[in-house]
Amino acid sequence: MPEIVFQGENVQFQDSLKASPRTVLFLHGAGGSHHTFRDQWAGLKGKARLVIPDLPGHAQSGGAPLDTVAAYASWVAAFVGELGVSRFVLAGHSMGGAIALQAALDGVKGIEALILLGTGARLKISPVIFEGISGRFREFVPELVEWMVSAASSSLLREDVTQDVLSTRPATFLADFRACNGFDVMSRLGEISVPTLVGSGDDDRLTPLKYGEYLATNIPGAVLKIIHGAGHLAMLEKSAEVNAVISAFLHSLEG
Repeated sequence: MPEIVFQGENVQFQDSLKASPRTVLFLHGAGGSHHTFRDQWAGLKGKARLVIPDLPGHAQSGGAPLDTVAAYASWVAAFVGELGVSRFVLAGHSMGGAIALQAALDGVKGIEALILLGTGARLKISPVIFEGISGRFREFVPELVEWMVSAASSSLLREDVTQDVLSTRPATFLADFRACNGFDVMSRLGEISVPTLVGSGDDDRLTPLKYGEYLATNIPGAVLKIIHGAGHLAMLEKSAEVNAVISAFLHSLEG
């Protein structure tokens, strides 16, 4: 993976470097990494240039997780500037979707459109999750994974997600969930003026479908796509459907 030294820390990221008129920057969720979007990396590389960073303090990127969603949005603005990307579609999952919303509201330059997956305008975290991560992390992980995937998900996917979660430091999850807990832009969605795709799993227990419906209702012109049979990790649980939805949205931007 490419790596740059940015703001005094190493940042690892995937970059397809495809010569394309459109760049999509994917932002992972709390405790995640570029690995969250492995199926999009495999399935969408022919559609646009794809850039997928590990956020500060995540996976192999240096530094510490940031304290607020707004701080992450500022980091994204500086990161795309460092890469020399002047126009891009900003796609985010869960906390990454919150960062994308905040970046758009903060007027980050170059955002052509938003793709919001499994996220909401407010992301309050259950005290059960904070207690489980801080007090009994390894024992809590199977329970957390059940919150993340749909009842119909395969045992293979559950095992894969479990290993991803176990590879993340509990402190990283706690920092990210505190950032999510402080995020609330419900009253500002009408300010967003770029084309927006909202994707929500109908079996998402962490950011229920009603969160996506609220986004689509209150962001002018936003389109909601419901991913049936998917939980919070729709891009892994139903990767073909999610990739098709993203491809169609990117194509719609060409008109």
